[in-house]
Amino acid sequence: MKRNGPAQIFSLPVLLLLCLCFFACAKKAPGRAVPPIGPPVAFESPAFFVGNLAPGNQNLKSWIDIAPTLRKSLLHVKGKAGDVVAVRRPGLTLTYGDLARTLTRLQELLPRLDAEPQLFLLHFRWIELNGGINYSGYYEPILRASRTRAAGYPQPLYHCPPELKRRRHSGKFYTRRAIEEKQVLADRGLELAWVADPVDSFFLEIQGSGSLLFEDGTRVHVNYDCQNGHKYKSSGKIMREKGLLERGDIYEQREWFKKNPDRVREILNDNPSYVFFHPGDRGPIGAMGHEVDPWLSIATSRSHIPLGAVVAYGVNAPDPLHGRVPLRGIGFAQDVGGAIKGNRIDIFCGSDERANYVASHLDAKGPAWVLTAK
Repeated sequence: MKRNGPAQIFSLPVLLLLCLCFFACAKKAPGRAVPPIGPPVAFESPAFFVGNLAPGNQNLKSWIDIAPTLRKSLLHVKGKAGDVVAVRRPGLTLTYGDLARTLTRLQELLPRLDAEPQLFLLHFRWIELNGGINYSGYYEPILRASRTRAAGYPQPLYHCPPELKRRRHSGKFYTRRAIEEKQVLADRGLELAWVADPVDSFFLEIQGSGSLLFEDGTRVHVNYDCQNGHKYKSSGKIMREKGLLERGDIYEQREWFKKNPDRVREILNDNPSYVFFHPGDRGPIGAMGHEVDPWLSIATSRSHIPLGAVVAYGVNAPDPLHGRVPLRGIGFAQDVGGAIKGNRIDIFCGSDERANYVASHLDAKGPAWVLTAK
């Protein structure tokens, strides 16, 4: 029997309807976020930067969308006396009053910036950070976890011990080797959860916060609680010193750990620093005590860029499909970190797959300016 072709099975109106439904569904299908667009970031003028600055580069629909993030910074700086110096170093001296005026001015301009981006140039001084900035990224990792010790979940995650809380910042506590290998804190009721992968637990410490995904599907945020008082040593640096890696970024480290599971403990123990966590009801919390926001909140060194500062940042960010994409944004210094020293900015990238990718690969140099109201 001869098979009927599509035209013989469906009438033309039905075919048209099916086509419309197909294309409508295609438009609704979930897709990867559009990467930032524009020419590659270079050490460029503020005018060129603003000419290629767009809210979409930070996953925003409008500059008005930065208002909630801006308010967090404004609350912080208004809690300080206006004449108190927030930062004083060669090339940059700012009081908390300067920071408050800048944030207030930006807040007033938000409704106009989409149509008049030149207002960034007209109303603010652009203080260039000489020598550029070393950029990195951080994100909120999601770890598979169990509420009880169970097969497949060997790594305990601990609350801050009470004796460490009592003597916070005065002396050193047990090292990572003692805590994780010798298990000196075991069976004291300090276990927050058990996680599947010790490498994931290690990188959770580097990020400072994350989420635990339990087998029943529930998800719990965990945030930084305290630290053991030992100096942090970067695992990337450890591995480069041993001649194991070239770049030392998190992605390269993870690949090496997968291929060399028998040496995981050796590398991790070379960093004596250890971070304890507590459960939280919010995502990652910055140094201001507020939740940080993707692509807007940045971590800086207080002595270089003070908390509350508005920063124009630019870097060519890693992208799995395009190699590198230009990322120009307006950031708010709202966090700090033990590894954030001098001319370094750590961009909070969020918690999705792109955030993981960018944060795991970003290690590049680019321009930055601190904005102050004229």
